[in-house]
Amino acid sequence: MTIPYQRIRALAALATAMLLTGCLSPDYPTSETTAAPLPPADAATAAPYLLANAGLALPDEATDIEVDLVDYRDFTEVSITRFTAPRDDAITMCTDATGRRPVEMQDELPQGYTKQMLGDFELEPGMHGTLFAVDTWATARVFITADDPARVTVLHYRIPSR
Repeated sequence: MTIPYQRIRALAALATAMLLTGCLSPDYPTSETTAAPLPPADAATAAPYLLANAGLALPDEATDIEVDLVDYRDFTEVSITRFTAPRDDAITMCTDATGRRPVEMQDELPQGYTKQMLGDFELEPGMHGTLFAVDTWATARVFITADDPARVTVLHYRIPSR
């Protein structure tokens, strides 16, 4: 046996030992996100409940409702709710929940976990939004397009407990 094979065997043995002892997980680190879209009828039923969990109320005139339940690392209750509503109603939804108006989004946002959970989501010129803590462990992020009616995207998730 040559030296390179010995090194490969030693590294393989070390990796196996780390996996068995829990020091290394086969899915860590990962940025893969799995989204499961709900059928339209189920999305319309689930959206008010999911938004209420995020401290928000679905505007009465909301249409084109879509919901994705997202599996992302060890975060829990990750959901993305999208809908179309009059822009003023979307802004009021945020103001009622946070006590402040949404602000124009900056190019560097979203990033980190938010970007990975949202996947191919991109900011648009004139898009407004807000980030707020629902409670100690839950966060919601709202994005409102500049159009009227506006397309609204709400990301809601619970922070992993460690």
